[in-house]
Amino acid sequence: MFEKLIDSFEKLCLQIIIEILLVPVTIFKLFQDPKRCYDLSVHEMEKEETDRFHDYLSPIKLSVYTSVIVSVLLMDYSGEQSFISKIKGLSMVEKALFIFLMNNFTAVVFSILLLGYKKEKVNTITFRTLLFSFIYTTVYTSTPFFILILSAMFLGQTVNVQSYLDHLDKITISGAYSVRDYIFFIIFIVFIILGVMGLIKLFKALHYILKENFRYHPYVVGFFTLLFFIIQVYYARGFI
Repeated sequence: MFEKLIDSFEKLCLQIIIEILLVPVTIFKLFQDPKRCYDLSVHEMEKEETDRFHDYLSPIKLSVYTSVIVSVLLMDYSGEQSFISKIKGLSMVEKALFIFLMNNFTAVVFSILLLGYKKEKVNTITFRTLLFSFIYTTVYTSTPFFILILSAMFLGQTVNVQSYLDHLDKITISGAYSVRDYIFFIIFIVFIILGVMGLIKLFKALHYILKENFRYHPYVVGFFTLLFFIIQVYYARGFI
């Protein structure tokens, strides 16, 4: 009995390690080519269920590791600076589940809209493919914050922008810059660069998904791409 328990624990630890290692691999692949948000979902859904997402992290798990963790950290670590921070009285598991559903709300809505256009049922492979594709696109808004928050916590800094600006004003007057301040400033610049890149990649990914599923005039596809883009960015602003 004890040996079986140890074996199960060993498998669990190995699985967690593999998934953690797959997080940067999956993010890098998605940033490298936004078309992979859709192509990867299509490719994996064509496989048997037991053979899916071995080389990449599934969109569900990727969303948990990025957007959910980011939102929980923002809620408990950065004060009352966002709507998500105001949710009280929930356990960590309840918070994570609620935030996961809210963070991926746009993915569900976009998938249902396209599914209605294609006149297919919700319980089809098409719905899961679309849902996975749109969940993958959330990585472009959550990853920069994921990196910033982990770096800030490691350096003992705050992720509250206003507090950080006040801190910069104080050390500018005193001239007492520390190595940690310089490092965090570099990380903040990287965050801005990744944020801009993420917005560009997000637009391209949404355009490709719509183009592949919304067989219509290019101007119509472009209009809905812009609409989906604005909605997703605006919605993510309050939850990431």
